[in-house]
Amino acid sequence: MLCLYRGQGEHPLAAAARAAGIGAATIADPGALRPGVLGRVRERLAKLGPALVHTYDYRSDWCGYFCRAQGAEAVWLAESHGHTAETRRMALWNACDRWLLRRADAVAAVSTAWETALVAAGVSAARLHVIGNSSAVLPMAPMPAPVSLPEGRHLLYAGRLAPEKGLDLLLDIWKVMLAAYRDLHLWIVGAPAASASYRRRLAPLLAQSGVHAMGFQEDVRPWYQVVDAVVAPSRREAWGMTIFEALAAGTPTVAARTGGVPDLCRGAGHAVLVTPDSGTALVEGIERVLDGSMKRDPALGDAYRSQARFEPSLRCQRFLDLYRSQVWA
Repeated sequence: MLCLYRGQGEHPLAAAARAAGIGAATIADPGALRPGVLGRVRERLAKLGPALVHTYDYRSDWCGYFCRAQGAEAVWLAESHGHTAETRRMALWNACDRWLLRRADAVAAVSTAWETALVAAGVSAARLHVIGNSSAVLPMAPMPAPVSLPEGRHLLYAGRLAPEKGLDLLLDIWKVMLAAYRDLHLWIVGAPAASASYRRRLAPLLAQSGVHAMGFQEDVRPWYQVVDAVVAPSRREAWGMTIFEALAAGTPTVAARTGGVPDLCRGAGHAVLVTPDSGTALVEGIERVLDGSMKRDPALGDAYRSQARFEPSLRCQRFLDLYRSQVWA
């Protein structure tokens, strides 16, 4: 396992892999793609002589492509969990990644919806395979103590502050919600928007009464224990990690019916799906939760996360089957 890492020292995933007896190394990745990084990856692959190279995001996809261009004989499998467009630079990187994915031997998409989007982007349907996430991505450490919130009702938005995530839509309807529920609070957990124009768009909306911008939080789980609902008003979503975590915690979740979200919410009676990019639909969805018919219940979370489709061994077996089909095809 080769882990590209912008942090200091060893990548946590590489350390965990080595502790489990898996050969792993960290390759320093100081920022945008550097020729030196590609060279170090190529050197490692030349020594290892793998039959298959499995890449995970746009930076490692470049490594897979250039190693192929240098004559590497390994099968190249690219795993794709969606693209973002929070800045023009990121939009450009992901446009490049779509070009790269069209050249991989096989592509594993995180959802059927994302598979469809990749086909529309020119990736061959014959080389696409859908392998979703499993409950293994949920944090395994003991649940931290709940955060302390004031009296009232509470909504949580957790995620990137980017246009595609729809936070502006939620903030645009906030006055309507506050007029109907005077004790309502909105807690926003996420790093400041990367786009300067979007930061300007959000600034006056974040100053509204009852809105609390808490910045980036290392562990969001304490919030799921105390809020009345999680709101995910995304305009585009290949899968939806926040939605998965919230539903697995038994927290009612109002989510836009977009991308891979409807499939993710199967079997979740505490999920409310609404029309994307519609303030009216979002208001109605939140009202369904706040009218008292849905309550946070860990038992609902246990039932949701225990669905067979989220079993980690199933995801592992699907990848093993895909590896075998590619290497011994």
